[in-house]
Amino acid sequence: MTGVHGGDPPVKGSADRRIALAAASGIDRLITRLCRFIVLVTGIALTVILTGNVVARYVLASGGIDAAQELPELLFPWFIVAGIALAAQAGGHLGVDWLYDRLGPRERVWLLHLVNAIVIASYLILCWQSLLLAESTWVQVSPVLKIPTSQGYLAVALGCLLLALAAACSSVRIASTGPETRFTLTYKET
Repeated sequence: MTGVHGGDPPVKGSADRRIALAAASGIDRLITRLCRFIVLVTGIALTVILTGNVVARYVLASGGIDAAQELPELLFPWFIVAGIALAAQAGGHLGVDWLYDRLGPRERVWLLHLVNAIVIASYLILCWQSLLLAESTWVQVSPVLKIPTSQGYLAVALGCLLLALAAACSSVRIASTGPETRFTLTYKET
């Protein structure tokens, strides 16, 4: 499956709306590129490291590579967080549309703005708390590689920030073009 960004739908209204929509689309594209890069790099690294360690267990007398035990633990949070942000942009997260389906177009817009406001506030609070945890765990390092264990909290903070930005971009898109355009990333079979 490959992801594609749909083009911006026509915007009725002021130049400010068109500028806001263009900015939101640019931010969405940046988030998508960053997250795809992180997923690709960490996914390949995880595969190579884990495969190499399995081979090393049979070839080396030491029974494997010590660093190969730590690296997946350090890379996995980045892999997961980037995937979560991509899923949110595509609407691939768990959602219940029961109420949404029973509302009219105007009420849907208000509901989506309310939900996005809650999402933005929640993720910004989680981002802040993750940064505080990262700061307090900065002195703890992994035994072999001596990498601060706080980097996992930094991954969560980045993910929360990206999710808040994606929700804000969604609200801009909804305000400019309607509730049908709340997600920017779509997947199609190839």
